[in-house]
Amino acid sequence: MARPQAESAGFEFKVSKGAESFAWTSHKVEQLMLALDEGYKPKSTPFYEGNPNLRKGNIVFNYTPEELKEIKKCATDIVYFANTYCTVMTDEGLQTISLRPYQEEMLRQFQAERFNVCLASRQVGKTICSSIFIAWYSVFNFDKNSLILSNKGATTREIIDKGKTILEHLPFFLKPGTLKWDVFNSKFDNGCRIIGQTTTKKAAIGFTIHLLFMDEFAHIPANFVNTFYENVYPTVSASQNSKVIITSTPNGFNKFYDIYTAAEKGLSEYTPFRVDWWDVPGRDDAWMQQEVANLGSDEAFNRQYGNQFIANSSLLLNASSLQKLVKGQVEFEHKEIPEFEEAEIDYTGLLWHPDLNLDEIEEDYNYWLFSVDIAEGTGGDFSVINIFKIEMLDEKDWKGVTTPGSFVDFFGIKQVGRFRSNSHTIEEFAKTLYILAFDLFYSENVKLIIEWNMFGGELIKRMETVFPQRNEFDEESVVKFKHRIDARVKNFGLKVKKDNKPIFCQNFKKYITQNKIGIFDKDTVKESSTFGKLPNGSYAGQLGNDDLIMTCINSSEFFTTLDFSDFVEEIYDDIDPSIQNKIEEILEKDSKGGNLNFDIYDLV
Repeated sequence: MARPQAESAGFEFKVSKGAESFAWTSHKVEQLMLALDEGYKPKSTPFYEGNPNLRKGNIVFNYTPEELKEIKKCATDIVYFANTYCTVMTDEGLQTISLRPYQEEMLRQFQAERFNVCLASRQVGKTICSSIFIAWYSVFNFDKNSLILSNKGATTREIIDKGKTILEHLPFFLKPGTLKWDVFNSKFDNGCRIIGQTTTKKAAIGFTIHLLFMDEFAHIPANFVNTFYENVYPTVSASQNSKVIITSTPNGFNKFYDIYTAAEKGLSEYTPFRVDWWDVPGRDDAWMQQEVANLGSDEAFNRQYGNQFIANSSLLLNASSLQKLVKGQVEFEHKEIPEFEEAEIDYTGLLWHPDLNLDEIEEDYNYWLFSVDIAEGTGGDFSVINIFKIEMLDEKDWKGVTTPGSFVDFFGIKQVGRFRSNSHTIEEFAKTLYILAFDLFYSENVKLIIEWNMFGGELIKRMETVFPQRNEFDEESVVKFKHRIDARVKNFGLKVKKDNKPIFCQNFKKYITQNKIGIFDKDTVKESSTFGKLPNGSYAGQLGNDDLIMTCINSSEFFTTLDFSDFVEEIYDDIDPSIQNKIEEILEKDSKGGNLNFDIYDLV
């Protein structure tokens, strides 16, 4: 029984007037709880206003060595604190939190970085992460004020309430002493306060703020968001120990868009963080398809879950394709290349798929496509070389080849490397491209698609002269296209214009669905997730930079060329005859089924 246990422990419920003469411990608190369950009514307790979930402020408390060790561990590792001691209310009642991988990453970033801006899809658990951080910050600091702002009072209250639930259910030795516990204003004996408000023009004025947390920032009314931010930011920036955390779902080209895109480009002190719908465990293709069906369209799904800044815009790639790209993405890596060192060329922007063996790129049995776009190199747009290997599709993807005309249709391209720089001059970029195409790779098996903007012609001229003593540049390496629909001849480069860009984009979308184009570089995948149609009807990246994804889109036009067919024919002659037989059977069956059967040469 509880009562004999309490008595046998020698617990004394009388507390003398001098609080300092009596020290509480976790054991004594546990014994008191047992006694209270038995109906005892002590003259004094260590609880704030009699609430056993709250520790009274300024009590004397003796910690065990184990408790001090835990306090230190929690103070230095917020993820350990969250997974070990934090609870949240669920449909099944109070449950210990089990953080998802991206939530752990988010909390670690909040702990490490001073300025944070988080773009998050709906229903990804950012509110609970916010509440965990605010609770942790209030427990393991001294004399710090936390201000929580959101576009609605109900949202502010939800964040604070979740934080309070965490504080109430911490072990007693971790709880801060409570001095005030109001709905939007709590104060603790370590000098920390939690204050909640809704966003107004004058919010936060008059406060000394050390942690400013702004939720759903993109949904602050447009008529005063700039004035609000200009007023609230100085209250935080004045302190070198302050933190700012901004979280939101997107809501058009507004102040949140400006802050997030500047962070993405490294133009501000903010560190960006992004959570997409597919980051949530269990949200697979089946879940997405069900949500699309419930909402009525891919566009509606993207508006709700797609992290799109323009509510009326449509991403080029659908949710299923984006999820596939994200699952397959890898961190491309830098590799030392002596040829660049000897030429004294900065090639830090040259990254490779980790599985690519650089020793095999000059073998004559491999075939390559370089998709090239060049900018001025003045710190604005990026100059890009996207490198693809031409390969036969995996057999599992053959079913996506509808009405095949020949064996050529069973081949595609896969991204194996990329170079990106916004500081290389045209001369430096030409040297970089030359070394890649004519020194490192087997040049006879390389084709270049060059986006024919104002610098395309200049790039080819520089390629012919950058290394005059050993120049092996062959203009036949550059793929030719018609620059006008009614043109009779083809010219160097691919001219992307207002009338043909949508066609290129739709072709790319089709090839991604069919797995004829494989994209694996994380930065390229990131650009693909924000590329779509803008309100003016043009296609572009919503976050500004789209140079990587545009070179991928341009590469899709390679499938219409004789150059692609010639390369594939060389590869096809050397593949396993059994594979050839399978393809021929498919082509014959398709022909007998009444489908058109034509050679790709007839289309060029």
